[in-house]
Amino acid sequence: MPALTEQQLADDLTRAMKAREMSRVYVLRGLLTAAKNLKVERRGAALAEADLVQLVRREIRKREGGGVFAVKAGRSELVDQNRAERVFLEAYAPAPLAPAELEEAIRAIAARPAERTLGAIMGALRERFAGRFDGRQASEIARRVLAEPARA
Repeated sequence: MPALTEQQLADDLTRAMKAREMSRVYVLRGLLTAAKNLKVERRGAALAEADLVQLVRREIRKREGGGVFAVKAGRSELVDQNRAERVFLEAYAPAPLAPAELEEAIRAIAARPAERTLGAIMGALRERFAGRFDGRQASEIARRVLAEPARA
């Protein structure tokens, strides 16, 4: 998948509008609005792909949370809508790292003596694999790796 850009999202929105795919239009409008709000927060600074991926992940989490409430309320149409929107948004997010790949990357980073702190490991992960890992899971693996004695 090519790099995610605001222009790509805007082009996809235009295509969805022309095709009258209203569910996609609403999702893309929401995503572009979130991107514009983030740009305003940063005083107009251009958004990197990692920022856009983070916004996509946030929108996916919203759909997951909404799906839980829709199930509790017995609203099957909302469950289906949330599921469809989540699938659509996941096409914009890079494939997440498998737990084994994540642990391998953390071990490679922690192998360098200068980077044997949790902050350094998480920073390096964010730099290399932005939006491709769960922060909580990465933190747990990093803590476990750091608890092991350093290999000389």
